[in-house]
Formats: sequence, structure tokens, C-alpha cells
Amino acid sequence: MLKFNKKVEYALIAMLEMAQQANANELITAKSVSSRYHIPQEIMGKVLQTLVKGGLLLSVQGVKGGYTLATHPDRVSIWQVVQAIEGPVTLVTCIGPDKHYCQQYEYCNIRTPLTIIQDKLEEYFSDMKLSDVQQIYRNQEHANVSDSVGMSC
Repeated sequence: MLKFNKKVEYALIAMLEMAQQANANELITAKSVSSRYHIPQEIMGKVLQTLVKGGLLLSVQGVKGGYTLATHPDRVSIWQVVQAIEGPVTLVTCIGPDKHYCQQYEYCNIRTPLTIIQDKLEEYFSDMKLSDVQQIYRNQEHANVSDSVGMSC
């Protein structure tokens, strides 16, 4: 099953949180994100450091330190976040760097169709920017507020 692992989910949560705070020029700490979203702080710290190494976040050391986006949310694709956490992501072995480990490689009849699907997935996640996810989140929040305003107890 194609599924993001928890670290990718945590990375996207943190990146979205930082995108929300980007206009206020606030630094975000691993502790604040882990507390707000009930994520183990040690894991969140490792995820944030991985995103720094991947060039997606900047880290500021010190008492008032924390993390911030390295670039505007319009320039960060979901695929970049996934790749920073996971490394190369492929649907099947025969597409990736480990293709020589595939016993069916010579005889495979699904490699070409799955390569096309792989390319489409990469394109989709590359085209979707953090700012797009941010807008979807805002629309959802706005819809939830609108729904609750019209309700009576």
C-alpha cells in the first residue's frame, strides 16, 4: 500500500505549522510542535533536523532559537518534503536504484506501466506546494467555523 510513514506526516505537520507562522517571522521549536500535535518531542526534533539537512528549514541556535522555513511556502513541494525524509521513493524495486535486486527485472511486464505511474505521482506531489496545502487547511478551518456559527445548542 502506498502510504506516507509517520515521519513524513510529522514533517508535513511541522512545515505547515511553520508556513502558518511565516508571516509573523516567528521561530518554531520542536517542543512547541510536538506539544501542540501530540508528537513525541525526540522524534519531532529528529524530523526537523532532517529537514534542515535537506535544505527545507533553517535552524537558529540559542535560548530564543528554533526553526523556520528556508524559503517561501510557494517554493516548497510536498515531494521535496517526502524526499528529504524518505530519500528516493519508488513504487516498486525495478524502478529505483535497487533494480538489480529485482529477480523479475529481465522478464517484468509491469515495469513500464509502473514507471509511468511513478512519474505521474512524482509530478503530482512536485506540483503541490506547501502553500497549496496551507490554503486547503485554511478553507477547511473556514468551513468548520462557518458550520459551527450557524448551529444552535
